[in-house]
Amino acid sequence: MNEQVVEFVIRDRKFVFKIPYNDYVPFKEAEEKIISLIEEINPPAEKLDAGLVYAALQLAIENNRLSQKTKNASSDTEQRIEEISEKLNIFLNQQ
Repeated sequence: MNEQVVEFVIRDRKFVFKIPYNDYVPFKEAEEKIISLIEEINPPAEKLDAGLVYAALQLAIENNRLSQKTKNASSDTEQRIEEISEKLNIFLNQQ
């Protein structure tokens, strides 16, 4: 797998990671969100690690909510497709 090294800085602390090339854009979006969350909760310097964990937890919670919404929407769509298909079959069989 092709990987690249990425880094970002939060309050003069540099974090370096290896990620797959195709994860670069999602990584940068997550990086922006984490930095925003850290600025929002504004932990003292000695609690920055706890702040990062909290930000990661917030992202995980948001991800789970979006995932659940997607699953629910997909299930609703599948059900509607089945209902429409059934109605279409009934209509076609009437003729």
